[in-house]
Amino acid sequence: MRGLLVANRNASGVHPARLESITRLLGAEGMEVEEVLATGPEAAAAALRHMLRGRSPADTRVIAVGGDGTVHAILPALVGTSFPLAILPAGTLNALAGELQIPRGLRPAIRVAVSGRPRLIDLGTANGKPFAQMAGVGFDGAVVESVVPARNKRMLSPSVLARGLQLLATYRPSRLRVTTAQVMLEAEAWLALVANAGRYTYGLCAAPGAVVDDGWLDLWLFKSGPLWRTAGQVLALLRGRHAGYPGVLHFRARSVEIVSDPPVWLHVDGDAGGRTPARLRVMPKALTVMVPPAPQPAA
Repeated sequence: MRGLLVANRNASGVHPARLESITRLLGAEGMEVEEVLATGPEAAAAALRHMLRGRSPADTRVIAVGGDGTVHAILPALVGTSFPLAILPAGTLNALAGELQIPRGLRPAIRVAVSGRPRLIDLGTANGKPFAQMAGVGFDGAVVESVVPARNKRMLSPSVLARGLQLLATYRPSRLRVTTAQVMLEAEAWLALVANAGRYTYGLCAAPGAVVDDGWLDLWLFKSGPLWRTAGQVLALLRGRHAGYPGVLHFRARSVEIVSDPPVWLHVDGDAGGRTPARLRVMPKALTVMVPPAPQPAA
């Protein structure tokens, strides 16, 4: 088995000694390791795509060392293939690994990478860009665009939190038009989340009930209103208890179009995604991920 190692060297906890240890541990499990060398997200996807040419998914595994941003960066190279992805969590944000119950410890994560079970999960696309977890329209997109550092996404650092709260206090909602196969509505709103998975940044349960392999996207719309209601929506969202909160709407759809006046920012798995309009759809069973073995039934 050959492992193609993609590492975000800017992530916390990813340094040469750790990568050497990972390579050694994978080698002890019988895996030959090649590192995918790249200088940024787009380069990583291109380099991985090049290295996958002529290889067979039966004896090749892609191993992402880093956080959610590392996985997001290489999704374009994996969409439309059956190459298994193994995740070795590192860095700050590891919501997808948590969603899939991949352990954070290096040795247990390597055991999953080598001998776990393959699980087919859905992906979403936002204006053609694939995402594994979530896309955000409105305030969320503005935070990613103007507050979160592009190279170091420590979204809960004191300075980022202070700037985010300041932005929330001054953020002006837009009139969003949301269209699915079943629903068309217009509303003044400050945030729309379109989720493929339930977990979000730092494990927040932003989309209760969302499942990564059910063939659906979950849309959460936060309508604007008095300041007390917006503050309540934020607190409920942080606690994962926003379902049914006043002004919070929930839909499920296979495709969604969001148009706004004026245009607002969009993010895709925490990366800037431009402005609305946003056209989103689900790609069922589009990615193979190595996950822990299924629990054995009790005797």
